[in-house]
Amino acid sequence: MQPKNAIHVTGADGELGLLIVRGLLEMPNLHSHLLKVPVHAGVHRETSKSIELEKRGALIAEVDPVNQPESVISTSLNSASKLLLLIDPLSGEITRKDVLAFAEGYINAAKDANVEHIIFPTPFAKIDAPYSPPLSPTEDSEHYSIPIRSYRDQFEIIESTLRNSFDASQITIIRYPSVISQHLLHFSRYICEKSQIPMIDNPNMIFECCDISDIVRALCYVLYCPVQRHGGKEYKITGPNLLTTHEIAVKASLGLGREIKVELMPIRQLQRMLMDITSDREIAAYLLELWGLQGYVGASRRVQVTRDLEIITGGTGKSLREFFENNREDFIGNY
Repeated sequence: MQPKNAIHVTGADGELGLLIVRGLLEMPNLHSHLLKVPVHAGVHRETSKSIELEKRGALIAEVDPVNQPESVISTSLNSASKLLLLIDPLSGEITRKDVLAFAEGYINAAKDANVEHIIFPTPFAKIDAPYSPPLSPTEDSEHYSIPIRSYRDQFEIIESTLRNSFDASQITIIRYPSVISQHLLHFSRYICEKSQIPMIDNPNMIFECCDISDIVRALCYVLYCPVQRHGGKEYKITGPNLLTTHEIAVKASLGLGREIKVELMPIRQLQRMLMDITSDREIAAYLLELWGLQGYVGASRRVQVTRDLEIITGGTGKSLREFFENNREDFIGNY
């Protein structure tokens, strides 16, 4: 009988999934006491990313949990003890109309395969005040005969489904709100040319700024740890500081070595700018939710700095200034 010791990572088509699988493959090299375990990368089809991961040692699983949910089991979940249920609309493979079906396909397959530990990373922190979805701009809802729920609403449904499907001790929730540093890369050319960061026109907003490398590090540690260590727990990964829009400009200026300002603009203008950059309505809607649209429309959430990253990994998170210093070439242009 094949031992159940593998780790299955969904959403490996996207940049975040790619980084997580790379990190998992590297863990035994960084920590000599760890035994190497099989890492399965769930993708929709063969791409340059999947070819790279396969060369690094990942086992590629081409799955279609929306249209063929049984394919999830037949490929790799039968040998998996841990499932990282990563849903990343930035990969370009998942749209709002597919989010719930994608998650349910994997959740049902995980139950049938008796997966021991499910880790669910979500970019949405809890909202303290009630709200009425959808929270995404409604401009694009006319393209659907049935209104599509916001990404936040669907991620909350997935979290509830997980809690109803598995014992609490089998689930770990990891929240990573406001990954603003990586999202700024979408505006790198604009920042290069104008030395301005476009943001939603609310100068009083406070941002948590976790770095994507810290999210990857935390997830890799949880996935390599025994279930008992993190099962039944909920974490929130944040950077070392809370930042205002002005402080974001200061950190960018220090990191890039020239003056950077914040350009405040209405949601619709920011959405149009994103559409010019990505040409993908779904990605623009998702990014606007992640950037704090909830705060803009009146719902509130608890903005805080946590020590959860330190609890998981023993190390603190990167600052926004460090992000700009480490990615200067993306923002400097001809300067």
